[in-house]
Amino acid sequence: MPDATDLLEAHPLGEGDWIAVAELCRLCRMDVTVLAELAELGVIAPRGYSPEEWQFPATALPLLRTAGRLMHDLGVNVCGAALAVELLERQRELERRVRRLERLAHE
Repeated sequence: MPDATDLLEAHPLGEGDWIAVAELCRLCRMDVTVLAELAELGVIAPRGYSPEEWQFPATALPLLRTAGRLMHDLGVNVCGAALAVELLERQRELERRVRRLERLAHE
């Protein structure tokens, strides 16, 4: 159990942070076999040699939580969740580009 000092030293997860596979499974309500399937489909890229020692970039957490909700709440299979997450990421990237172009056009 973390003590008060640990809680005060918490920081938001960012680009350089990694999450262990067991913690990621807990946070996303996924089994390691599902994470392995998502990694095989190219949705996420773990580091480590075996699934038991895998670590994932913290930036993958929102993406994996979305995939988990699609599977648990809507009954979407792993391939469907992978496709949906990929399309959502592409949409977000296109929206960022549009906003950037709009800013440039107004300068």
